[in-house]
Amino acid sequence: MVLDPATLTVAFVLLSAVLGTLLLFSWVLNRKVKALAWWGSAFWLIAVGIGSANLAKGQPAYAILLVANAMALLCYGVLYTGCRIFNGRPAPVTATLAGVVVWAGAFPFIYSSHGYRLIVASLITFAYSSLSAWELGRHAARPLASSRVAVVLLLGLAAFNLSRGMLGLGLTSVAWIDTFASRWSPSMALLLVMFGPTLAFMFLSMAKECVEFEYKQAALVDPLTGAPNRRAFMENASRLLERLGNKPASCLLFDLDNFKAINDRYGHDSGDRILTIFGEVLANHLPQHTFGRLGGEEFGAILPLEAREAALMAERIRHAFSTAGADALGGSATVTVSVGCVTGSGLDPATLLRRADAALYQAKRGGRNIVIAA
Repeated sequence: MVLDPATLTVAFVLLSAVLGTLLLFSWVLNRKVKALAWWGSAFWLIAVGIGSANLAKGQPAYAILLVANAMALLCYGVLYTGCRIFNGRPAPVTATLAGVVVWAGAFPFIYSSHGYRLIVASLITFAYSSLSAWELGRHAARPLASSRVAVVLLLGLAAFNLSRGMLGLGLTSVAWIDTFASRWSPSMALLLVMFGPTLAFMFLSMAKECVEFEYKQAALVDPLTGAPNRRAFMENASRLLERLGNKPASCLLFDLDNFKAINDRYGHDSGDRILTIFGEVLANHLPQHTFGRLGGEEFGAILPLEAREAALMAERIRHAFSTAGADALGGSATVTVSVGCVTGSGLDPATLLRRADAALYQAKRGGRNIVIAA
């Protein structure tokens, strides 16, 4: 089968433009995922760069070869920047433009040598592809299945560019391999025609997963304290108790003392700060997924602890919160919490909470700022 280079080039340019437009349109629909705008721009840059350098007949002029390849290399810089933005990390302009600067600086010295041009361009694209894969794999802000696939694709792109750069040192005499050392070949166009839509689809999947993850987090996390909300707490507690079976588990039920008086005296902003501090105290003392905010100034925790260990943990939390709360409001402020603690085996979360609530009621009647272990 004979592949027509011009036809494949046009197909690649049009496909890249369509994919870029699709990614940009997806960003317009969901402005929260800003990386889509960068990735869409990257596809448009590669489309314009490859089209400018290869659609004209004959050897491109000096200026066209310089600018067209600069745009293609800028595509990789923009791709890497999009990966950083997707992870919520800063996007320095120097990192985006570094490849273009290197290319522009080296171009006057390598213009006359196709091999040297191939080596420089391939090393730049290899570096950006590797960095993009590293960014998505190492600094991912959230676990996404599509991100792992994107990492594999980007590593494959890095390996391809590195292999292509090595061909600039010397050809292999294997026709189908040496064709990738060409300025632009039908085989390379066909490969990129298949690779481009796959990578774009992964980017769209990442954006979709990211939005779904945020919605799920919003449904399960208390926005003020960052602790799991009542729904998430009950789900986590049910899973924990199922794993424990008939082993003992303890429930701690916390209620901030005189919270309304804190709001009235210091203001609602200070009250919110106290709630946030207590959430931080719980996070510093308890394992993840074992505690949550049940509503208002009430928090709960279900732990795989014996009665004595649970009571000691409750005391540590009580003391830590008293110190942190007083520091936040001023040395003369009194910030305390009452705790009800119960231990049982083979019970469901609702039963443990109900019994802990009875113990908490005793703590409130007993003067507050104490732990009552039933």
